Amino acid sequence: MRKRGWKVEHHGSNIHVVKIERPRCSLDFEHWILLMADNHVDSTASRLDIERKLLDEAIKRDATICFIGDTLDLMSHKNDPRHTKGGLRRELLSDGYFDKIIDMAADHYAPYASHVVMWGVGNHESNYLKRMEVDPTANLVRAIKCRAETDAIAGGYGGWIKFQIKLGNNCSGYTVKYMHGGGGSAAMTGGTLDSKRVYSWLEGVDSLVYSHLHTSNVVGLQRLYLSDHKGHYEEKSRYCDCIRIGTTKDAWGKTGGAYGFEVERQFGPAPLRQKWIRLRIEWETKRDGTQIRSTPKLVWDVMDAY
Repeated sequence: MRKRGWKVEHHGSNIHVVKIERPRCSLDFEHWILLMADNHVDSTASRLDIERKLLDEAIKRDATICFIGDTLDLMSHKNDPRHTKGGLRRELLSDGYFDKIIDMAADHYAPYASHVVMWGVGNHESNYLKRMEVDPTANLVRAIKCRAETDAIAGGYGGWIKFQIKLGNNCSGYTVKYMHGGGGSAAMTGGTLDSKRVYSWLEGVDSLVYSHLHTSNVVGLQRLYLSDHKGHYEEKSRYCDCIRIGTTKDAWGKTGGAYGFEVERQFGPAPLRQKWIRLRIEWETKRDGTQIRSTPKLVWDVMDAY
């Protein structure tokens, strides 16, 4: 277990609270979050080199790492109608298919496990659970815990990540709602329609995180509300970033666009992108009568990770 500038508490399988505390509030404060999804680590099309590069950067930045589903591919067992002989890594060709995948993935992620908050469930893991009555995510986390010390757990298909930040006497929060995603949002929208649909029934969230479609985008939404503080009424608004993570599975590039599911469906090449979030402090200046007051405000930036 590496020394970290944060700690995590889990409340059930789908509520995760990350606590960050510093002795004073400073403009040089920052905290990085690496969002990863659709890694499909056991697939021959998975770009493990990109993953290792990003995970190494996350350790250097003392980041929190969150996996939002489909860490595993699990499509090449004999009971899956989608399986192909060429879709499985050579080292996984064995009668103990499932055990080999879990061991391979655990060896791959164990060096980084100290900074992982949770491994969420995606449709590939839930499909395997339904067909085989075995929970791949829970097995993966157990295998990793045999190799490394970590606070990470098997998360849900959806859940919450709450960042509680205390800088001196100043307390701030940043709330993420994560969901792996489902269905097949219209290809031309890149999944952006999901943002408004889901945000219509969400409250109190700063960022909504999705994956599943192997598309990559960020949609900013603003919602109005009426503030009532000590009898003073004021119209205000709250901003939310709707973040769609990409993938590290290069199925199109593996065949050069010659054949395969993505080619037949004319999906085109997927963006090999994950996402960084950087939490930081800005000083917000307001006039209060004749006085000008400056107060610290938590803000964030969303960036491609590749």
